[in-house]
Amino acid sequence: MIQENKNAGLEEVGSYVSYDRLEQNTLYVTNLRDPVERSISHFKYDGRWDCQQLVKNSSFIPTKYNANSFLTWKQTRGFVQSKCDVPFSFIGCAVNCYIQTFSGKGCTADNWLSEYALAIDRLSRYNLILVFEKFRDENYVQAIEDFFGVKGFGEDSIMFCGPEAREANKKVPLHVGFESILKLTKLNEMDTRLYRETTKCLDELAGEYAFPKMNASDFLTQKNIFVSD
Repeated sequence: MIQENKNAGLEEVGSYVSYDRLEQNTLYVTNLRDPVERSISHFKYDGRWDCQQLVKNSSFIPTKYNANSFLTWKQTRGFVQSKCDVPFSFIGCAVNCYIQTFSGKGCTADNWLSEYALAIDRLSRYNLILVFEKFRDENYVQAIEDFFGVKGFGEDSIMFCGPEAREANKKVPLHVGFESILKLTKLNEMDTRLYRETTKCLDELAGEYAFPKMNASDFLTQKNIFVSD
């Protein structure tokens, strides 16, 4: 989805923090993935074993006996509930992660309906929403690369703990039962609703992505900024 950002200068898009002035020419980009697939992947690469152990402890050997159980991966913050009085942070999350992220709230009093409305409103402020599943479509990859004027969107990326977790899961394959998937699907019902509502426009395009075409020089180069809570 690509759209004009009509809220630049009013709010930091995707955040619960407001500012009086922001750069008017900022292009706001985020990405979404099927909530259930994302949750399972999050568990495999971050929740199954301690990433710090996988990366920094050469004596640590991942086994099925020291792995966390997928059956316990069922809370709003992964293995535990999100704190209601603390803005949500996407460090660990198994349930309704997008709604928590884009609403900035980790608890609900009405089965996530209010938080869903906040999340939809905030997502509508983004100029571009990348959809993970669509990167299996070569036409989509080409359209995104043409939009930014750069190549490489279809290539594998390196993330912290990624190679180590991938190797550990290869040696000790994760088996997720059908009942577990059904339960996780039910728990993520509102997140799935958000995902489908936000990405349905791409399904209507039937593989024809008429995105604008840009040059890399059209985007100002700036240093990466590290942000912490």
